[in-house]
Amino acid sequence: MIKNTSVIEKPMTQAEAVAMADEIVRIEAVAKELKNQLKVYVEKNGSVETKDQVWDFNESISWNFPGDKLKEIMTMIALDGYNPWEMISLSKRSLDKLGWNDDILKQYGEKKVIKRFASKKK
Repeated sequence: MIKNTSVIEKPMTQAEAVAMADEIVRIEAVAKELKNQLKVYVEKNGSVETKDQVWDFNESISWNFPGDKLKEIMTMIALDGYNPWEMISLSKRSLDKLGWNDDILKQYGEKKVIKRFASKKK
């Protein structure tokens, strides 16, 4: 079903686009299941190396500081000669909890929107 996009061809129809989207969902479901099976194998046997990749568990580290400790760490950062406010960012989730609209937030910062092509449930 994958078409060569370097060749000029007639525009895709709505039905063809729907069929393509359905095929992507099917392929992604198969890939997810294969990844789950490979994950079980790697858990038991260790990493798997292919020609170009290594499949293994990789750590992602983040820190969460409670409010009172965050104040202390900001003080330590300032004492080290850095501007602590340049090191802090507020997540969208945190800002959403405030219930502030974009007009309020624009007074303090710049909105950054990233478009990501993906599907989502209806």
